[in-house]
Amino acid sequence: MNHQLDFLLQNAELKIVEFDMNCRTEMRTFKRTLPYYMMSYHKKGSAKLRVGDETYDIPPGSIIYVPMNVEHDHFKTRTDETEFLWWHFTLQIAGVMDVMKMFQIPYLFKLNDAEAFERVFMQFMEATSTSRPLLLSAILKQAKALELLYMILDSAISRKDMIGNPMQSQSFLNLLARIVQHPQEQLSLQSLSEELHMHPTYICNRFKELFGKSPMQVQREMKIQRAKTLLETSEMSITEIAQALGSNELQNFTRLFKSYVGVSPTQYRNLKLKWRNTP
Repeated sequence: MNHQLDFLLQNAELKIVEFDMNCRTEMRTFKRTLPYYMMSYHKKGSAKLRVGDETYDIPPGSIIYVPMNVEHDHFKTRTDETEFLWWHFTLQIAGVMDVMKMFQIPYLFKLNDAEAFERVFMQFMEATSTSRPLLLSAILKQAKALELLYMILDSAISRKDMIGNPMQSQSFLNLLARIVQHPQEQLSLQSLSEELHMHPTYICNRFKELFGKSPMQVQREMKIQRAKTLLETSEMSITEIAQALGSNELQNFTRLFKSYVGVSPTQYRNLKLKWRNTP
């Protein structure tokens, strides 16, 4: 595997927001928009999915996959019983970078091995109510969630009608990994233009097209997340944290932090200490 992609995936956190399995003869979910990804595996019965101007019939053995913040309808027009397994999730690096944007996944596709997927999904559900020690249950649940995600991605990107490479341009993938690893580095579109031999506007637009945010925005948000961690877990002064994140002007760092978090670094640290010491 590409080393940069390997690094990014190792630093990604998979969060399962909610999940369940249902049998329904009626389903009328319209104009829904979720702040996380929606996956639903249709085991049997009929249903439809509408995204944009396109409406899809969902055959048994299929996955529907809807990205976060995409309006969609999920409904039935027949009275047969539909059984489906679903989960809502995010896969992000430091709560900033949406890893799922690195893959080209269709809204509807068939699973390569539906029987294996069903088995792992049941193991995933059982892990949440197991009698094992809490730590072991948490590890098992995360392992099964990752296995489910692998099955979904493997089925999606192995489709013969997929257009293009599911992984993104190597130069931009390297740039993303670099920002994640070293958010304190002094970067500008002009310096990146000279380094990559590309126009600054193209770099910004193409990076945003691939990953959903501009390189400068990703860097700023990574700095903020790193600063929050240091404020919560270290005894470094605000000035030391600012310098560690590449900012020699405390006032500029404070202004940037407050614009994202809503409070100054000092206020943020004091609030976290207060909550930590509250019985």
